Amino acid sequence: MTLKRVINEDTGIYFFELGDEKTTGALTLGDRYLVTAIATSDSTIPQGLQIGDIFRCTTAITLASGDKVKPLTMTKFCGYQNIDGTFDREQIDVTTICDKTTTYRAGRLTVELSGTLVVETSTGEETATDIVMGNLLTLLDQQADGSYNRSTTGVDVNVAIVLTEGIAGADVKDLTLYAPAQITSGGFSGGTNSAKTADVSLSVTTGDFEPQFVKEKRPQE
Repeated sequence: MTLKRVINEDTGIYFFELGDEKTTGALTLGDRYLVTAIATSDSTIPQGLQIGDIFRCTTAITLASGDKVKPLTMTKFCGYQNIDGTFDREQIDVTTICDKTTTYRAGRLTVELSGTLVVETSTGEETATDIVMGNLLTLLDQQADGSYNRSTTGVDVNVAIVLTEGIAGADVKDLTLYAPAQITSGGFSGGTNSAKTADVSLSVTTGDFEPQFVKEKRPQE
């Protein structure tokens, strides 16, 4: 197998919603699911997964009695110029007078995401700009019939960042970061001879699942 190296342009950025819980039937090949329950015996959830894990259905799976999942509805947003992520584990100083060296215990993990959007507008579809700015400030969006939709501010969002999306090949394992997040700040700038951009920062928070990296093969059509 040829080793493939990732570049920045390979990245795909999505916001996603969790659908209604599914307790029976077959899963859809290629779709992603959040595990909400695992049968105590004869589970068909892939071995090694736990409640709260997200996985992509890459083989035929029919839920067993007691298995439960929620489907992810993924919406890709192409308006980002860049996205950055930082991970910081608190180190708590628990050194006592009798310790010969400084002693630490690991604390909470902080995950911060930040990036730049090219400000975009659309005649019908929701854009990344709509989600970001409409989460921080009220966004009034006029509809075809003349009425207005009002955004809801301050709500948490679910983010998926696929780091390997631009690499072709059936042998590629996609590496994806899933995280519940709050949009904490944003801003825009204007000038000449440049794209209209907006900065955005997100802080990972508590949600229906813990932030997680998932590395898995692509489904075979």
